[in-house]
Amino acid sequence: MALSLYDKNSLAAVWFFVVFYVVYGIFLTVRQESIIYQPSPQDFSTCPNLVQAEKITHGGTRMYFKDNGPRVAVLYHGNFGSACDRAFIAGLFEQAGYSYLLPEYAGYSNDNGKPSHERIKKDVEHAVDFLRTRNFSEVVVVGESVGDRFASYHASLLPPKKLLLISSFTTLVDIAREAFWFYPISLLVRDEFDNAHLLEDFQKEVVLLHGDKDDIIPLALGQKLFAQLTTPHKKMIIIPGAGHNDLFAFPETYQAIDDFLKEGQ
Repeated sequence: MALSLYDKNSLAAVWFFVVFYVVYGIFLTVRQESIIYQPSPQDFSTCPNLVQAEKITHGGTRMYFKDNGPRVAVLYHGNFGSACDRAFIAGLFEQAGYSYLLPEYAGYSNDNGKPSHERIKKDVEHAVDFLRTRNFSEVVVVGESVGDRFASYHASLLPPKKLLLISSFTTLVDIAREAFWFYPISLLVRDEFDNAHLLEDFQKEVVLLHGDKDDIIPLALGQKLFAQLTTPHKKMIIIPGAGHNDLFAFPETYQAIDDFLKEGQ
């Protein structure tokens, strides 16, 4: 029996949806690192916001370093922009009496090549190696958004005195499920970014800082990570009204970071 025009149009629409679904799924799988990492073209050597910091290279990883004494704070920034954009956080470290180290990710700030999970993990390893060459009396590590994964990796390699995770999450799979719930995400994501696993042996202080209006990394994922942490020295700070991209527009965020840095001094 011949199909009606309506049936033909309906069948064509179904086939279009199926093809689009498959092609877009392939795109997400193949291009996932390009989707996650969004570097700015800012030049590392001429960062206008960190003119007083040394621009060093260790093991092939570029870093902004300021020596302010025997205590050092390390920042692993989020997926957008560059380490240069986080000069205001470096300022908080300095005001609290810390030296600071801001590793710049491979593929960021006019670096040749593209950023990738494995290349940035190497940056963490190089930052850890740099710290081992110095006689710092205290190391604290701060991660921001996707940088939480690299901060957690750092903690698994060289446990700091304490760890601050801003806009934290359990795994990259969980984040992806929030945005692409209609795909079998666990089959598509190549690197889980399993922060709970990386921190399962970390028994020192961990502070999680999160906005309750975050629609990119929902608060529930930070709370889930908090529940999975095994350290008894853990605290969760929730900033009312704060989202993901405006978290630093709230004075409570700066107060929480300052308290984290100065606690126990």
